Amino acid sequence: MITGRSLVIAWKELLQLRRDRLTLAMMLALPILQLLLFGYAINTDVRHLPMVVYDQDESAQSRDLWRSLEATGFYDMRGHVGSYDEIDKALRSGEARVALVVPPRYASDITRGHGTTVQLVVDGSDPQVVASATNTAASLVAARSGKLLVARQRGAGGAAAMQAATPIELEPSVRYNPDLRTAVYVVPGLIGVILTMTMVMLTAMAIARERERGTLEQLIVSPIGTVELIVGKILPYVLIGYVQMTLVLVLGRLVFEVPIAGSLPLLVGVTFFFIAANLALGLFFSTLAKTQQQAMQMSFFFLLPNILLSGFMFPFEAMPRPAQWLAQGLPLTHFLRIVRGIVLKGSGPLDIAGEVLWLGVILLALMTFTALRFRKKIV
Repeated sequence: MITGRSLVIAWKELLQLRRDRLTLAMMLALPILQLLLFGYAINTDVRHLPMVVYDQDESAQSRDLWRSLEATGFYDMRGHVGSYDEIDKALRSGEARVALVVPPRYASDITRGHGTTVQLVVDGSDPQVVASATNTAASLVAARSGKLLVARQRGAGGAAAMQAATPIELEPSVRYNPDLRTAVYVVPGLIGVILTMTMVMLTAMAIARERERGTLEQLIVSPIGTVELIVGKILPYVLIGYVQMTLVLVLGRLVFEVPIAGSLPLLVGVTFFFIAANLALGLFFSTLAKTQQQAMQMSFFFLLPNILLSGFMFPFEAMPRPAQWLAQGLPLTHFLRIVRGIVLKGSGPLDIAGEVLWLGVILLALMTFTALRFRKKIV
């Protein structure tokens, strides 16, 4: 039952909420952010997949085939390769997600009425990409093959044409996750998501907790420098992050049989940049928040776009260009490519060098912003 006293208490709560401008701003911004993310940025229709072509025929007909694939808008031509080894290199590094292999004598086999088979090599680390890539290519090849078959029927008679082989067939070849198991795709990505959730949240409350407990003054009068203080706050959580990563890898291997194709020491070394970037981001949030509650709210507010835009749940290629540009500034976007590359594809240092560079730049920027925000004085 609503009474006059209840209304007074409600009015008091509204006044207190108005004074907490940070919380009020996040409450208003959250529905807008969700609307934009789910209505604009999130899309399961995967387009613009980077593609390389291994054209062993180099004829007008073979060029027409891969140009027709590119014209569909589902594939972006990234260049030609000269061997299957180069295809593997392109897929491991992320330069390509799809490779079209045109066999020798492709044009001559079609001209003579013989059947020919083109191969589509797909990066299977993301099952959604596999379905989109293979379905589009299969539809195009089937339509082209049907036209050739109709032309043969008109030229050689229906009965003779029907006995001939299918003009063109598509042979999909899925790498890294041939069974298209969701666990193989999700478990490596969970390392990045769990580290982001815990690292950002724990450190976001670090300075806020010092301020609430009244111990911030002790840090202010101490001879510790700003960078030393930041490093000291980060180091304990680095160990926690590595423990979490180890648990996910071990349980993923034992419970879900997720293969580990690459170098574990390489993964351990690169993960430091990701952990440090998330910890620096959490510390930056703590310099903005005045209470632990505000720090936690900012952490949750950051978590939603981080998961949705990074490529953990939805294919990165399916997002519009502006959303992709925004996602490039998120540490999780680059770490997902790194961890899936090492664990599923066996990627080496050269394959992930670009993503590691991105992480290093983001870490440096976050450390700089945090050091500038944090002053050894009460604010």
